[in-house]
Amino acid sequence: MTGYTTVPYTIAFANELVADPIAFEPFAGRLRLAYQPSQPGDWIRPPAAEPWRPDILRARTRDLRDKPDQRGPERMRKLNTRRQWRCMNKLLCQVCGGPAADLESGLIPWPLTKTVFERTGLDSGRTNAPPTCWSCVPKALEQCPTLRTEFTLYTVRAVESVGVLADLYRPGIFHEPIPTAHNVFVPWDAPRYHPRTLAVAQVLELRGMKLIGP
Repeated sequence: MTGYTTVPYTIAFANELVADPIAFEPFAGRLRLAYQPSQPGDWIRPPAAEPWRPDILRARTRDLRDKPDQRGPERMRKLNTRRQWRCMNKLLCQVCGGPAADLESGLIPWPLTKTVFERTGLDSGRTNAPPTCWSCVPKALEQCPTLRTEFTLYTVRAVESVGVLADLYRPGIFHEPIPTAHNVFVPWDAPRYHPRTLAVAQVLELRGMKLIGP
């Protein structure tokens, strides 16, 4: 496990990873990316989107964390998209899966590295990394090679979902998906990209950020 004694909540196990085929298919007078065969729960609706805006295809993963006899070995470099999404929606700790916000202050501890953070203002920025509760911060800093190399610790006052980290495709001659971009930020308010987006993680904007220290 490369130095880990705890498998972080957002890390995928081997049997959770899905390699189902994707293709472009006709939908509402246009082409959209879809799994083959598709399922109703494959798409994510952008928050507060107008009815005409297209949904976004979310990368399929299984959730077998509570089934150790079925999940297989951990894959420390692979993300479980479903659990990442749950952490971002409910502000859960990416290590233990429990609530991340401090009960007394309401502030949310958030260790960040340059690879997962883009500043948008003096006290705000975007990230696809979920928070880490105070109890798990020392464990994360001790065991995660990336955090040991370079990190900054903040407290965050509020968050807003602003889009997804995604791979982009364009349709080929026979509607086969041709990759055009990897791990790029796609905002919720950029619907022209949504039909050709495969979302791998949700992105939040952090607001009221206060530097705690490296």
